[in-house]
Amino acid sequence: MVPTPSGFLGAVTHLYLPSLTHQSVTCCSAGTCPATCESVPGAPGTQGPPGPAGGTKGDRGDMGLPGNPGRDGDKGAQGPQGLLKGDKGDRGDIGAQGVQGSMGLKGNQGDMGLMGPPGPCSPAIQSAFSACINQSFPVHNLPIPFPRILTNQQSHFNPRGIYTAPVNGTYIFSFDLAVASKPLKVGLFRNFYPVIKTTEATIPSTTSHQVVLHLSMGDEVWLQVKDLDTNGIYADTEYTSTFSGYLLPANLHTHTHTHARTHAHTQTHCHCPWSTALTLIPVGQ
Repeated sequence: MVPTPSGFLGAVTHLYLPSLTHQSVTCCSAGTCPATCESVPGAPGTQGPPGPAGGTKGDRGDMGLPGNPGRDGDKGAQGPQGLLKGDKGDRGDIGAQGVQGSMGLKGNQGDMGLMGPPGPCSPAIQSAFSACINQSFPVHNLPIPFPRILTNQQSHFNPRGIYTAPVNGTYIFSFDLAVASKPLKVGLFRNFYPVIKTTEATIPSTTSHQVVLHLSMGDEVWLQVKDLDTNGIYADTEYTSTFSGYLLPANLHTHTHTHARTHAHTQTHCHCPWSTALTLIPVGQ
């Protein structure tokens, strides 16, 4: 407390002291003074002017050691396709030949091709034979063998009884057979099909027949008896059974071939074998 001429001031609230500049000291209140006086912060003053600038920039320091490599980043999303197409690269080398694959399935049969042009002329072909049997009653349902050959210069007749046509053409066949002991039913066959059939029931007797056929190259012709009971073909010193055939001579047809030469035409003639115009017997009749 502070003494005054009138005594102690019981209602003094603030006292300003020289040593406490800008500070306010609360000493007494309501006539009672505390043991100590507490200072109360005053209001902040105005900001002072800025200080002078610092010194000049120092020298650059040494480069530090490289840091450790960072981890790989995540894969980014695929970017959009570029607008421009690059130039075509050079052709690469041919690779090694691969292993051969398995054979494929057989394809369907193709269509028949167009008929080709006529071939060149061929020389006339001759073909003729005549032969006899050497034993009676040959095996039925098989070609009758004629092992005794009278003529067969071109070897188109097999002694087992089969004649093979050497070319396309018209042929004449005939047979003259002796019949004894039992009837005879005999047929002339072409390629396993009967062309003609004949029966001879008179015993003893003979039977003869002649037929004209148009054959293709490779066609086969033979004689054949029906069965054991009608196999009356006979042969001995007094009777002869024969089978004969020959190719008809070809007609001479003139074919003109025109060759163009300088402002002229030269004709050449070719004689080719063709079938004669004879009445043919169809197969199976």
